[in-house]
Amino acid sequence: MAVSIEDTRVPDALPNLEVLVGTYEEFNLGFRLTKNPEGGLSFVPSFTNHSHCGSIRSVATCKQFLASGSTDESIRLFNLKTRSEYGFLQQHNGTITCLDFFQQSFLFSGSDDGNVCVWNTRTWNCEKTLKAHEGGVTAISIHPSGKLALTVGKDRAMKTWNLIKGRTAYVTNIKAVADSVKWSPEGTVWAVSINNVVNIYEVKSAGIKHTIDFKTRVNFVLFLNEDTLLIGGEGPNIVTHSISQRKLLSQFKAHERRVKAAAITKLNTLEEPHLVTVSNDGFIKLWQILDINEEPVLVTQVDSTCRITCLSLWTEKNSNPSMQKDVKPLTIQSHNSSGVSVELSSPDKNDPLKLKSLLKRKIGNKAVIVKTTSGPFIAEPIKIRDDKRPRLTFTE
Repeated sequence: MAVSIEDTRVPDALPNLEVLVGTYEEFNLGFRLTKNPEGGLSFVPSFTNHSHCGSIRSVATCKQFLASGSTDESIRLFNLKTRSEYGFLQQHNGTITCLDFFQQSFLFSGSDDGNVCVWNTRTWNCEKTLKAHEGGVTAISIHPSGKLALTVGKDRAMKTWNLIKGRTAYVTNIKAVADSVKWSPEGTVWAVSINNVVNIYEVKSAGIKHTIDFKTRVNFVLFLNEDTLLIGGEGPNIVTHSISQRKLLSQFKAHERRVKAAAITKLNTLEEPHLVTVSNDGFIKLWQILDINEEPVLVTQVDSTCRITCLSLWTEKNSNPSMQKDVKPLTIQSHNSSGVSVELSSPDKNDPLKLKSLLKRKIGNKAVIVKTTSGPFIAEPIKIRDDKRPRLTFTE
């Protein structure tokens, strides 16, 4: 059983930590971590967006943008500094299954169409389309150096990509459809999950170093460091394993239902690492990891009231808008080399009415423009989309 919230220590200075989740109900939701009047920490809603017309399968963040991929075959972009919809990307002909930013330069997207697209975050042109896996791409992970990438797909293969040359370096037959792939922080090992099994590979030998049987289907694998990883899945528990010791270090009950995703962060450089977990029971929880051999401490939690499918964290290191360097948004409708249109808007953050008019959807009467240190954003109550509403259709 996890330690009580009352036993936690609140850091003196908090970053602008925001938890961003995608949901089965087609919403992108944001929750910001703040200090409450009692001196503790709490999650407060920061934004709600309903641009997709299908359940959201993946979200990813960089310094300025949130990208979300959905079953509607599109990638939606949101400017987190100006709190506005930035545009959308259409290149795939299938569900967007995975998204991954490399630093601030490129966004990698995988889809059920079997392709991996590489997007330049300055122009949002599709710089390269990699023919990755027959039947669909299930996961992608970029090496910390940015020179390599790993993909797994429904063709029961794991591919290593040379990103400098833009082509396949190795193809490994793993004899099963992998659900996820993840590089370690330093890129010396990586993990591949297949149903209830996690295989740890090392770069030195390019072979399996250790195998972990999780007993239930694995939903995520997360490296705490080069030797320690966290695993969560269809059950309510999260386990901590040591690769070198080849043993279970600890486990704890994180949620009442299955754990969908998790992420590691530090509230400041002197703090112990914190773990954010989400579940399809709707809860978002923040845990403090004091010792890898012990259960973490529950710091705070919030009920999103939605079925959460994916998670990403965003930290704005400088909360002063006057000190932030913002990428200048485009005001034109551009076309990349593939002939695919990319619609980008340029809202004026000092004019809420203009911001409201630029959104490509109707806003209810209960919606309000809220001013924050990050600029104005639209806050509106969650409303389930009418099934009779016409869906988007895509034509070649």
